Amino acid sequence: MRMFMFIIVALVLCVPLSGATQTVSLEQFLSTVMQNHPFFEQESLSVNISVESQRRYLGDKDWIIESSPFISYENRTGLFNTTYDELSQLQINGSLQKKFWQTGGRLSASYSSAYADQEYRALYSGNPSELFRQQLSLTYSHPLLRNKSGVLDRLEYELAAYAIDFTEIRSTENQEDFLLNMGYGFLDWVFLKEQLNINEERLRLAEEQLASTRDKYDAHLIDKVDVLRQEDAQRIAKQNVVLSQSQVSAKQTELSVLAQSPELDESQPEHDIYSMVALEEVEQTISQLDVDSRVLTAFNVLTDQLTLKMSGLSNQTRPQLDLNLGTMLIEDDESYGKSFGVDNPSLFVGLQFTYPLGNHTSKADIRKSEFELLQLKAERQTVFLSLESSIRSILIQISEMENVLALNLTQIESARERTLEEIKVYEQGRGDMTFVIQSQDNEAHARLTHLQNAVVYHKLVIQYRALRDKLLVIE
Repeated sequence: MRMFMFIIVALVLCVPLSGATQTVSLEQFLSTVMQNHPFFEQESLSVNISVESQRRYLGDKDWIIESSPFISYENRTGLFNTTYDELSQLQINGSLQKKFWQTGGRLSASYSSAYADQEYRALYSGNPSELFRQQLSLTYSHPLLRNKSGVLDRLEYELAAYAIDFTEIRSTENQEDFLLNMGYGFLDWVFLKEQLNINEERLRLAEEQLASTRDKYDAHLIDKVDVLRQEDAQRIAKQNVVLSQSQVSAKQTELSVLAQSPELDESQPEHDIYSMVALEEVEQTISQLDVDSRVLTAFNVLTDQLTLKMSGLSNQTRPQLDLNLGTMLIEDDESYGKSFGVDNPSLFVGLQFTYPLGNHTSKADIRKSEFELLQLKAERQTVFLSLESSIRSILIQISEMENVLALNLTQIESARERTLEEIKVYEQGRGDMTFVIQSQDNEAHARLTHLQNAVVYHKLVIQYRALRDKLLVIE
């Protein structure tokens, strides 16, 4: 029996209290937002769209099948300049075409089977009236200068690869900007919750002071006006608590909806809002921008893309010199079966040369791209300077805010000591209740000021993390 009771007690102790309030940290909140908010799926899909946009260029090297069978009938009985009165034709044909990206070559193969039935006039009656024809041809064209090795054939596909990289970087930047705003919202929630705690503490003090004041009034130690003053202070403190509670509930519901997490409605924010954060030295941070900055990497991608485009444009300025090879097998016969005995081959080898005199279009495109490359480099430097100035500014603000927070702590301690002194003087009958209430309000105001500055400090910290592209990485 004792063992049974021991097991029951152990089970009860192991079961968590259903009413226990859960806490959520900034990292946990941001991770939940990343998992649940549709914005992140939206951004990831933009990368998928870019991938499919690149894949569409692969269709340029697909085998192309073409066929155009036809049947026809002609009646030329009333015409003089013709050898026949009637002509019936039937033709079945097909062809295959293929581009080879690795060489730039074009292969074409075609086959046709035709039947013709002619009713010749007396003058030409010696010609066969029925004729079957089989024809097979194969041609290949190979570039020797322009598009050699398939450079131009692959160009759009390879340029699209850089577009994918750029889209991925832009998507990540958008996600981080979104998380930054969500982080601001979380810190606002922390502020409102801590503000509620301060107001509740102020209300508790006001209620204790009111009870003490009423006892003294009942003992005829103070005037009625002191009770009225303290009641007014208690009502104001209570109003502040009610207002803070509504603000906390509103912000909590807002974040719960945005994070698509109903559990947040039953949770409390967990964040040491008064803690200090160790950050890198400013010069070390600036020196790492070229390597670590996602925005600057995007400019590198655009630069590489434009360089590849210029290489393609340079290739287009070359003369087009193609080596053309071909063969054809053809046979005509009055018998359909014998028409397959193809024994009349033909071969040809030739060169095709094309070159626009002046080549103004390609040359203008190259010059345009050179200017775009210079513009891109200048724009990258502009963005680098903007990042550097923002980082230096934020680090200075963070450093100065640490000094302000230290002064806030001194102010809070001074306000607390003054309150104790005002209460002591009032208890001795040498003071006024107005001064006690004012001192308590000043102490609460000093704590609120400290809280507001602490929130500003931590917002600067996560803004710095976003500038350093470290907010999206949840540790």
